[in-house]
Amino acid sequence: MSSKNDLVRRQRRWADERGVRYDARAFVRELADNLRAPLAPAVRAELERGSELAARGTSPGRINALASSAALVLNVFGYWRERSLAPLVAALGLEGGESASLTFEEPLPTELPGEPPFADVALHWPNGDLVPIECKFTEWLARRPHNKRVFKDKYFPSGTGVWSAAALPRCQALAEDLQAGRERCKYLNAPQLLKHALGVRKLGRRRTVVVYLYYEWPGREAEVHRIELERVRQRLATEVDLRVLTYQHLDASLRAVPGVDRDYLDYLAERYFRA
Repeated sequence: MSSKNDLVRRQRRWADERGVRYDARAFVRELADNLRAPLAPAVRAELERGSELAARGTSPGRINALASSAALVLNVFGYWRERSLAPLVAALGLEGGESASLTFEEPLPTELPGEPPFADVALHWPNGDLVPIECKFTEWLARRPHNKRVFKDKYFPSGTGVWSAAALPRCQALAEDLQAGRERCKYLNAPQLLKHALGVRKLGRRRTVVVYLYYEWPGREAEVHRIELERVRQRLATEVDLRVLTYQHLDASLRAVPGVDRDYLDYLAERYFRA
């Protein structure tokens, strides 16, 4: 059994223990069963900017999957929506959490045609700074396709380097190498990180910080994924401050913060982080 299937099976076991009903594909019937807390109207409105809630025919949205990355995001970050973000921001290795706010499915401008990339979570500061957080649960455990172009053509308009024009030449070089097949990532979605970096720079911020938060899981994929992350981080180091963090590390950091609700921490432990 693959590492991804092992992780899905663990989520099924959690649902079985709680009497949560799900179908053969491990999708819950009621979205509320997949979330620690009810979905607030404002949060729902933000999620509707993306595609996680969208039903597909008779199938519910992807957020209904027991192993949904969007559900994990809400279960971890939703708690902080109406609270001071100082502990969360510090746990993410950032500063200035006292004045920060948090949104979900934040569109990032690229000034290109069509839909922009969306950050799973975005941290905002009053001075206009924005840090996107790209979150992964099981996605990185699936090998990425190698028989198609990794970017849409709009990212390579004739005679124009969209990253170079945004003063991100190292990002441009990596994007071109990925598109041409000179660079390949088997498990890391490097193009997504490049799109996020472009979006932050288009906001006019000189300092480009992107957080990559993933759920660590042992297996043959894990070491390759770590190597790919380090290779991309080094290639972009002078242009993009790529912060790499695991959900497990974030959970441990939050547990050390006084005053965090025990119910919140217990839910996360039982569902995602118990041994």
